[in-house]
Amino acid sequence: MLTSAQVRDAKPRATRYELTCDAVPGFIIRVLPTGKKVAFARFRDEDGMDRRHRLGLLGPDLTVDEARRQAVLVIAQRRVPAVADAPARAHDRSVGARSRASQAPTDAPAQVEHAPPSDSKPLTLRQFALRFDQEHIDMRVKPGTAKNYRYSLARYVLPALGDRPLAGITTADIQRFHNSLHEIPCAANNARCVLSALFSKALKWGVLTGTNPVADVERFEERSVERFLTPDERRALERVLVAAAQIPLGKKGHIGPDGIAAIRLLVLTGMRRDEIRDLRWEHVDWRRSMLRLADSKTGKRDVIVSDEVMELLGRLAQTKGNPRQGLVVCSRQGNKLYSLGNTWGIVRRLAGIPDVRLHDLRHSVASDAIMNGVPLEVVGKMLGHRNYRTTQRYAHIADQVLREAVNLTSRTIVDAASGKTKPARQKPSSTPTRRGRSVGRHRSSGASRSRNS
Repeated sequence: MLTSAQVRDAKPRATRYELTCDAVPGFIIRVLPTGKKVAFARFRDEDGMDRRHRLGLLGPDLTVDEARRQAVLVIAQRRVPAVADAPARAHDRSVGARSRASQAPTDAPAQVEHAPPSDSKPLTLRQFALRFDQEHIDMRVKPGTAKNYRYSLARYVLPALGDRPLAGITTADIQRFHNSLHEIPCAANNARCVLSALFSKALKWGVLTGTNPVADVERFEERSVERFLTPDERRALERVLVAAAQIPLGKKGHIGPDGIAAIRLLVLTGMRRDEIRDLRWEHVDWRRSMLRLADSKTGKRDVIVSDEVMELLGRLAQTKGNPRQGLVVCSRQGNKLYSLGNTWGIVRRLAGIPDVRLHDLRHSVASDAIMNGVPLEVVGKMLGHRNYRTTQRYAHIADQVLREAVNLTSRTIVDAASGKTKPARQKPSSTPTRRGRSVGRHRSSGASRSRNS
């Protein structure tokens, strides 16, 4: 019987592979090169066709045991459940054909997909969206982004355009769809992004020819929701964290050491929430003062951290018995710190900053770096931005710092030209004491001149 432990321990390989269950023949777990694991039910339908029905991506919402239960129902009925429409069944046939032919690499879909017969109905966006979900979102997209993709497809895109022939959707159609969501510009822009990726894959896989019809659809301007901590707010935040650490477990206001450490790491590094929650002791390079993240929103990356961060990690490791493996911050049961959002809600209320989100701690690190003269390019590397345009959101802060420097320099030049410059400060002369000796400042300055000469 295929167990949860076996699935959990299955490591990704260069190409995808499958695990089968002896107890339920036809229950399959596909392990993708990205490390994601997808459950399938395999059976032969009434026509004798080999069919595979995708049950879903394994995770908190779909465990191995739940996927096995669903597989039993599908295999027993020898048909795809009613919730899956005809496009899903058509796609399952092509998947079955591919599985019998060979174990194709993950970038092969465009080469093995068969064109529909000339007398068949044209491929709709809804039909292609199923393939897009299974062969791109499942394989290439991070879990958080994948969730947003699927929500945008189900909530906005498919109800409006799902039944339209894919090849017949024009830029004007997408522009009208985008305009219809003008009251929710963020959702409209997200839907545009999903459509752009979908049509891009359709072109790459040879389903469509020509150009991407989304390319000329303009985005709506979105109001920037950036919030930066002030020095007073930083002090208030630290006071709350210090006080919470002193409150015994079970008492009101208590926050566990892992929650406090997680917030301090976010404050000091500007890393993303999940980068901290997924951080493991194996990722900590003590010698180089670096965190070597195996995965992040932008892929594998190295994060150079400060001495203060390394000291914080050192203290945390000491309290945990200096572990070499496992999560750096975790729940009392050793699981991922899913309660961090609730913890932050308590902390920000006590600190008097109820409008500050966890992600604003990242913005604050960027703001403080720029205010201290760090160039935008370096800030982008600090935050792990893959695209320089992402860092440009902080350009207005850099412009403000530059303007202040320009004004200061200009005032200095004007004052010098008009003779308003202040006289140079005289070097301190020896200050006689009651016994006629000089104080230390003058003596040290003389000693310095003597050494330099």
